[in-house]
Amino acid sequence: MRPGKGTVTLFAAGSLVVLAIAVTGRDRNESARGGLPVALAERGNLEVTLVEPGAVEAQRSVTLASEIRSNRAKIVSLLAEGAWVRPGDVVVRFDRTPFEEEVAKRQAELRDAQAVAASVAQERKLQIAKAEQSLESARHLEKIARLNLEAYEKGSGALNVREAEVKAAEQQSELERARRDFGDMEQMLARGFVSQGEIDRQRQKVEDLERRSSLQRDRLQSARDVVYPRELERTRTELDEAKGAIARAEVVLYHTREFYRAAEEAAERKVEAARETARVAAEELEKTDLAAPIEGFLVLQEIPLESGKRKPQVGDSVWSGHPVAVIPDLSRMIVRTRVREVDLHRIEEGLAADVAVEAYPNLVLGGRVEHVGSLAAGNRGSPWKFFSVRLSLDQTDPRLRPGMSVRVSFLLDSARDVILAPLDAVFTRGQETVCYVRRGGDVWEQPITLGKRNDTHVEIRSGIAAGEELLLAAPESSIRRAAREEPHA
Repeated sequence: MRPGKGTVTLFAAGSLVVLAIAVTGRDRNESARGGLPVALAERGNLEVTLVEPGAVEAQRSVTLASEIRSNRAKIVSLLAEGAWVRPGDVVVRFDRTPFEEEVAKRQAELRDAQAVAASVAQERKLQIAKAEQSLESARHLEKIARLNLEAYEKGSGALNVREAEVKAAEQQSELERARRDFGDMEQMLARGFVSQGEIDRQRQKVEDLERRSSLQRDRLQSARDVVYPRELERTRTELDEAKGAIARAEVVLYHTREFYRAAEEAAERKVEAARETARVAAEELEKTDLAAPIEGFLVLQEIPLESGKRKPQVGDSVWSGHPVAVIPDLSRMIVRTRVREVDLHRIEEGLAADVAVEAYPNLVLGGRVEHVGSLAAGNRGSPWKFFSVRLSLDQTDPRLRPGMSVRVSFLLDSARDVILAPLDAVFTRGQETVCYVRRGGDVWEQPITLGKRNDTHVEIRSGIAAGEELLLAAPESSIRRAAREEPHA
């Protein structure tokens, strides 16, 4: 479809329709015979193309924008627009000073938070150890109290009561013997075997033993009813108190663990928060260099300022996320153009096209329609509506640059090896379409059947043969009428 030898390319003003006709044989004959201009019917190829202006774009572009929060990114160095960059080259450098200060501040906060967390962890170990030791001591005292209770209840306490019972029994036995001896001595006194003094001493002994026996009975009663129950209750109380001390120690240990667990978690959260802010500060510092991720040339973007918009300069502060520069990926290029609403039905995805680069007249690339827009757009002052069209290129060229102007030629229709006549040689007479053909010395009005056409030529399907002379103006007289022929197969 590219224009070649024997190809005539014409532009239709206003519609930008380009009609290319590849013809073989002789050129059109503009000489006048008998005062009328003529042209030859030729056998050749007819192509109908639609030509629209367009521009080259990179299919993918990498945008460089500040990722630093707010507008704290102040430019201190910037590569010139159009500079060729390679991956890793620093395109924009922002002032690092405030971010270095922020990093130092956040790192100091992190160290403080880590020190507090370490102190809390150490205090937690100490206090838990103390609580565990108190619990162990309480358990030891409870064990002793339990043993004391068992020892008194089954040992010393019962033994003391038993000893008091034995002593009371012994005192009672001795008292009864003394009483019997006293009775015997009274009988012996009557017979004169003992003296009154011995009787008095025996009476005194009985009285002493009665007092002792009474005292021992009192002691037995005290041991059985007072001392033993009291001491038993005391040992039981000591055991209960020891059990209570264990419960209190367990509660203290639990709350100590929970308190310091919460304190440690809170301290760790502060460490994590400080670590996160330190990480963010370090990332902000790293973001002060905007490096090129791909190879290409640099295109600076306008940034908003109080006075309007312009390309960025050293000293400007840019907002986060606003594009500073773009690096087009030159490895894959596309073409964007548009077509009028009236031509939209002719354009579909996959349609082939030639792309002529205006900067390089000999550079023509093949392409195909990749996407047709679905929304119409108009131009102010123009009655036409246009639809956007995107084309992919079959190949690329290192000379291509985004923004280059191109002419896109869409091949809409074609006819191969057909009879072609200039449109100026076709006339309408009533209901018929005719050509005026010079045959011999006569002019014949020849009915014809038309095929495909463009703005300069039309396919003749019947009525005319290749090489015949066709008048480009209707003769006024001496016309012979020819019969209609069937269209060529």
